[in-house]
Amino acid sequence: MASINTNMSATLAVSNLNKTTDEMTSVLTAMSSGKAINSASDDAAGLAVYTAMSVDYAAWEQAGDNAEVATAILETADGGLSEIADILERMYELASQASSGSVTDTERAYLDDEFQELISQVDSIVESTTYFDTSLLDGTYDENFTVSADASATAISVTIGTDYDSTGLGIAAADVTTSTTAASALTLIETAIETVSAGRASVGAMMSRFDYAAGNIETAKTNLESAMSVYMDADIAQLSADQTELGVKMDSAIQALSVSNENLEKLSRLLS
Repeated sequence: MASINTNMSATLAVSNLNKTTDEMTSVLTAMSSGKAINSASDDAAGLAVYTAMSVDYAAWEQAGDNAEVATAILETADGGLSEIADILERMYELASQASSGSVTDTERAYLDDEFQELISQVDSIVESTTYFDTSLLDGTYDENFTVSADASATAISVTIGTDYDSTGLGIAAADVTTSTTAASALTLIETAIETVSAGRASVGAMMSRFDYAAGNIETAKTNLESAMSVYMDADIAQLSADQTELGVKMDSAIQALSVSNENLEKLSRLLS
């Protein structure tokens, strides 16, 4: 039935055009952002899953930061122990020379001057080997580091429980002023070297553990990123095809609206 009160064909055309325009807006938004979900209305369930994954990913990133900090702390400690080991090696050379009958007490006094300076330097290294003002080699360092996104996972404990200053190493009172004291110093230094070597081995073992933890973290992050992309990454090829299809629909709706309006205009002429 022809009517000038209700133009149903135009109404349907406008409805289809509005619907297609909304879909085109969604497609263009996804193409420009590269995200499949730009609002909760796009995929409420998918957004909920993605949000939960994002929280896990942030936790893994923090775990990675924790592992890096722990490694940096251990590297700092190992650097200090390495310097102490070098000093002990030089002290052993001085003690060995002073214990020999080929040098006089006067020469031993000169050797002892350097020997005592090296003892002081050991203490200086222990005092200066810190991480953000936290001493690492005075036997008090004991911290835990979380290297997992799982809150129930056991943190890794980093404990450096040996005091590596001259007193802790047992060399504070050593001297090489005589052949007898030099011989005693050799024994003390040998023990100190063993202590420092054991400490470096322990620090190295902890560093190795954090290296493996960091590798596990990177694997977990990579797998989680892959899972997150399933929900969030836009399929550009599909969106391009959808854009073309929606463009055709919009053209058709506009054409239908134009024809409907033309028909109404022609019908109106019958009354004139």
